[in-house]
Amino acid sequence: MNRLLIVSGITLLSLPALAADDKITWEHADGALAKSAATGKPVIWYFVNNQFSKEASPVPVATDAADKAFTNPVIVKRREQFLWVRGDQTKATAFKVQGAPGIVVTDSDGDVILRASIASPENLFDAMQKVLKEKWIDAPIAWGDVVRSGPIRTRLLVIGFDDEQGGALKSLEDKTLVKYHKHCEFVKLSYEKGGEVAKKWGVDKTPSIVICDAGERVLERLSGKLDPNHIKVGIQKAMAKLDAPASKR
Repeated sequence: MNRLLIVSGITLLSLPALAADDKITWEHADGALAKSAATGKPVIWYFVNNQFSKEASPVPVATDAADKAFTNPVIVKRREQFLWVRGDQTKATAFKVQGAPGIVVTDSDGDVILRASIASPENLFDAMQKVLKEKWIDAPIAWGDVVRSGPIRTRLLVIGFDDEQGGALKSLEDKTLVKYHKHCEFVKLSYEKGGEVAKKWGVDKTPSIVICDAGERVLERLSGKLDPNHIKVGIQKAMAKLDAPASKR
């Protein structure tokens, strides 16, 4: 007899009712982040051990229920939205894992999106839904239309010049870039070829993005096809320049 688990209106079948090849594919830890960058998928790291502590006595962790969660049909059906990795002790320590068995969900940089203990398919399903519906989503940008005089309060000033269709700068709203929004003040300016504004910011075509420090010193310029990966690299380079010693800027 099938035992049914109800989570947020979804029925989770506890019996394995899948084809032999219908299962989660576990990635190698070394290549998971690179694959995440290429696919845009977040990584679910599954841990059955907590971070190492010299002071703490080893405590056996029961993992049977958690292991079975990863074979549940409803979980497996949604597997393609993530990359999956079994974390070892080194990774558990690096991610400061507590409450194993559990998961740590990260982006392609290894930055944590969500942590959750896993003891059942319900726990895992809820964690996956929270990531996809709340944590790993696109977010709108509040654009200003004037570069304010005086230093800004954020680390970066991002000046955008949109294309004629007016949609190229939407890439900045991509979920992979949302974590950088808090570090940026966004200003969208009109482009006129050969105009004073374009000359001031060194822009000769659209779409273009100019990334500056708080004092309006240009750190990076991006133009042409502004896909999220292209923009991300530009922002990371700009932030690296801010963090570099003054002699190397």
